[in-house]
Amino acid sequence: MESMRHKRTRKLGKRSASLAVAFLIGASALLPASVLADTDPSPVRVNQVGYLPGADKVATIVSPSSMPLKWELRAGSGTVVAEGQTRVFGNDRASGDHVHQADFSSVTVKGSYQLHVTGAGASVPFDIAGSLYPDLPAEAMEYFYFHRMGVDIEGRYLSNPVFAHKALHPADESVACFNNWCQGERLNVRYSWADAGDYGIYPVNQAISAWTLLNLYERYPHVFPDGSLRIPEGGNGIPDLIDEVAFGSTFMRGVMPASGGLASHKIHNDSWSAFPVTSIDQENAMGRQAQPPSTNATYAVARNLAHLARLLEPYNREEASRLWTTAEEAWTRASANPHVVYSSQTADTEGGGDYGDKSISDDRYAAAAELYLTAFQLKDGDQASYRSAVTSSPHYLEVGHIDWASVAGAGTLSLLSAANDLPKQDIEAMKSGVRQHADGILADLRQEGYPSPIPGSENYPWGSNSFIVNKMIMLGFAYDVTQDLGYLKGMYRIMDYLMGNNAMRLSYVTGYGEYYETDLHDRWAWGKYMSGISFPRGWLSGGPNNELINDPATPAGKPAAKSYAAKNTAPDAWGSKENTINWNAPLVWVAQYLQDHKDDLNTAGGGEPVPDVPAAPAGVTADRSDGAVLLSWEAAAEAASYKVKRALVSGGPYTEIASVTSTGYQDQEVTNGAAYYYVITAVNAAGESMNSKQVEVKPADDGGGTPPPASDLAVEYRAGDTNAGDNQFKPHFRIVNKGTEPVSLSGLTIRYYFSAEGDVPQTFNCDWAAAGCANLVGTIKKLPEARQGADHVLEISFGSQAGSIPAGGTSGDIQSRNHKNNWTSYNETDDYSYDPGKSSFTEWVNVTLHRDDKLVWGIEP
Repeated sequence: MESMRHKRTRKLGKRSASLAVAFLIGASALLPASVLADTDPSPVRVNQVGYLPGADKVATIVSPSSMPLKWELRAGSGTVVAEGQTRVFGNDRASGDHVHQADFSSVTVKGSYQLHVTGAGASVPFDIAGSLYPDLPAEAMEYFYFHRMGVDIEGRYLSNPVFAHKALHPADESVACFNNWCQGERLNVRYSWADAGDYGIYPVNQAISAWTLLNLYERYPHVFPDGSLRIPEGGNGIPDLIDEVAFGSTFMRGVMPASGGLASHKIHNDSWSAFPVTSIDQENAMGRQAQPPSTNATYAVARNLAHLARLLEPYNREEASRLWTTAEEAWTRASANPHVVYSSQTADTEGGGDYGDKSISDDRYAAAAELYLTAFQLKDGDQASYRSAVTSSPHYLEVGHIDWASVAGAGTLSLLSAANDLPKQDIEAMKSGVRQHADGILADLRQEGYPSPIPGSENYPWGSNSFIVNKMIMLGFAYDVTQDLGYLKGMYRIMDYLMGNNAMRLSYVTGYGEYYETDLHDRWAWGKYMSGISFPRGWLSGGPNNELINDPATPAGKPAAKSYAAKNTAPDAWGSKENTINWNAPLVWVAQYLQDHKDDLNTAGGGEPVPDVPAAPAGVTADRSDGAVLLSWEAAAEAASYKVKRALVSGGPYTEIASVTSTGYQDQEVTNGAAYYYVITAVNAAGESMNSKQVEVKPADDGGGTPPPASDLAVEYRAGDTNAGDNQFKPHFRIVNKGTEPVSLSGLTIRYYFSAEGDVPQTFNCDWAAAGCANLVGTIKKLPEARQGADHVLEISFGSQAGSIPAGGTSGDIQSRNHKNNWTSYNETDDYSYDPGKSSFTEWVNVTLHRDDKLVWGIEP
């Protein structure tokens, strides 16, 4: 493991520590229980999201037993699909746990599962699916817009607009130098990313974060094209990833004094910011200075801006030229001052981390690599000198651990990612180094009880999760070089660790899994968290740390993998719960890579793609007649047949009464006036779906199941959000006029029925409407009596200026977004009007339409 110089440290005086503890005691009492996530109570640990069909699937079971335990893998229906005996692993060095492992890799059929272990219990439910993290790359990228400084953060670019705020530290455009080291000059370092839980900005950390994102783009140019992210620069013709890195790198052009000399090692407040920040004005009023310079920071400027110039050049040659000029100037200055280091002994103000680093040769090599590659692309006359700096470096061909203070490996990986004229045998030597290093990572992984690539004989460093995702990047390089699935499977095994198969029993990525981290050390987000606002999805927590504990919350004396602060301790837990740009950047790289390569493990043993178990049929309706019930439903993708099931009481048990290949069935074995309850399942070679939503009907009676009234109007619906468990629901509607005369929207009311899981006040938002959001009125009401799948109703009506629906036309889209005022989550799974299967507009009788308060479309619950 790397030496102590690689760890970011903080200076915390006794007074600061006591204030932090006092604050935590007071703040914890204010935290709303609804947003606090517990850890997984089961000793049966799995990836709480799931597994690809062809991936290794190994659970960890904490048990004192010295004998194997029986395990069963059960499908969502309760059917046992596989069984076996655990392997007794024994004592896991990193955690101190005595563990077993259950390998169910042979199960490749997609579906929902739960692992049951005799004497230990059951795991959380999880999926075997063809795609596990489709939204994580973009969610992890939003972290960077969230942490932009010097510019207003607008709600329209955030997944949750509540985090919007005015600019942090816009006065960074004129910052004085500590002890006047830059001879009275003031530096313009506005526009940056906040480094971590505080508002310091650090060239060395910016450089490794930017390198990680730019390397992802350089290797896979399809990622995050223009318009794919919600950022202000969308639509400018430049890939969004480059735009985001360009913004975060802006300050790097100003960290070197115009009069000459090295770059400031860091810029931050004279004292630590409040935690949490509740007043932007107070934060912006804090004293702030550019701390003394270093050679490392100057090389960081050179490599960051050279790399960015190379990728920006095809889109904005003029700006790329400016970046290139600054990069070359930084190289010249660093080369002229090669031994100025920054350490914990360097005089500075206390309001930021040290980022002390006594090694400079790796920084020079990484910078030389980027300058050489850019000069090669630009056909610059200095190409030969930069090439010589690369090949003469003691780090040439080096492949190894990468973090902000160990960057030689990043230089070599860049040489493997961009066009150059290095000798072929040298390139092959680098590839061999990648394979050897990746093999070492896999060897470490195999020695651990939990799927962590950090050897249990070593300490877990500050930001251990960032070390882990950087190791996953190396496995990705190895897979690219060899196409050996073992490296890709290793990446997914390590992802199991991040997603809950670990000693702390939780997912370290916010919003992912059943039990995930909910309170990270972030001064702005944690303040919102106090008010009941969940952290955004896709943020990586620092992880266990027993190498350098200098906070009051990360526990000392614990095994390495358990040196992690307890929940609700974020203000005091910077040593384990902090989030930083150089931890989320590799998460973006890894998440995108796994998404792009999921199909490589979407087969069983490299054969035909594993079929999906069909989704439960949607749109089930029941019409009554004399002595019969006519059932119909929408076709389910990949279904070969359907099972019709009936019960005499709501919720079952259900009895199968028919198996059909059509999307309809007439049940004639019924009695007029009796109530019947039906569900439909879809079946194919992979298995049987979950039950559809239940429908109720009474033959020849006026009870439930009354068909829609005859009308020329109908409502089409689509689910604007298919996540049934988040803190918003987003139904979209369209009213269809099938008649020969136009129909005025005024007087029409759409009703959408749902369960709110409580009586918290709720808010309707119109995201977009063809008739104009100003002409809509949305209200959310509690029903006088709860009905099946509904205790509230969303009503959308129209004003007199909304216009009309032409004959044979539609109202156009109506896109709504609704949430509870405390932003707690919904459970839409059984909501009467919700159907995640309707991804495009489809007529849907579970949404009703009323004209002058008279039902003209749909079936009320």
